[in-house]
Amino acid sequence: MLELLRTFIIVYETRNFSTAAKLMFKTQPTISVQIQRLEAELGFKLFDRKGKQLILPTKQAEFLYPKVVEALHSLSNVFAQAKNSKNFKTDCILGCSNTTAVHLLPKIMEQLIAEFPLIAFEIKIMNSQEVIDAVEGNKAHIGLIEKSIVSPLIQKEFVYKDELVLAGNIDSDYWILREHDSGMYLINETYLYSNHLNPQIIKANNSEVILSLLENNIGKSIISKLALTDSLKWQELDDEYRYRDLFIIQNIQSPIPETADVYDRIRALLTELYNQSSE
Repeated sequence: MLELLRTFIIVYETRNFSTAAKLMFKTQPTISVQIQRLEAELGFKLFDRKGKQLILPTKQAEFLYPKVVEALHSLSNVFAQAKNSKNFKTDCILGCSNTTAVHLLPKIMEQLIAEFPLIAFEIKIMNSQEVIDAVEGNKAHIGLIEKSIVSPLIQKEFVYKDELVLAGNIDSDYWILREHDSGMYLINETYLYSNHLNPQIIKANNSEVILSLLENNIGKSIISKLALTDSLKWQELDDEYRYRDLFIIQNIQSPIPETADVYDRIRALLTELYNQSSE
């Protein structure tokens, strides 16, 4: 049909089968047959012959011509866009804990974007258990978490050793905790239990809220040293509680090879970042 419509346009503009044939590098009988085929498909005549050479468009042809020209132009643009691979990107959802999303990913995202121009990145902040669930359920392609796990569906590798500190009002009777599924909750809970501490508890499911409370001298909590601000008071922890490992995870049954390449690159970049920070 597209070829027939192109022939219609040339015949309409030249008003001559022979001239149209020369422009399209075809024979005059071929042009005549194509117009006859198009008329048969449409169910009405497109041209009236006037003498041996001149043909005139019918009212239907007058109506169709500008619309067919516009339609073919639009189709050409669509085909050009379809040919350009840059218009088709692979989604890559990164499920991240707050620490990795806020303090580590921004340091490597520029390089990731440059190296993977056909990847559409989406960053989702979740607690560690939510990240694990999302990766297991293929709702996130790559995860960055703060706690060790064992799962037959998950590939897990170390990428960064995060230093922890006790921040806030050290003399306060209040201790601020994340929600139960958070990796940071487990660290704080273990510290309290091991040191036989039983403070008043304030719970917050958002790290930004916790930092704001600490900066306003409300309570104390173990947080990542990466999250410290200039105004926040803090002290070092004993070596037993001072560090935690951060991991990158992906579903071993992931069907998208492009995101597997992104996984390998994030692992390499974060490992390099850690090595630089520990020098």
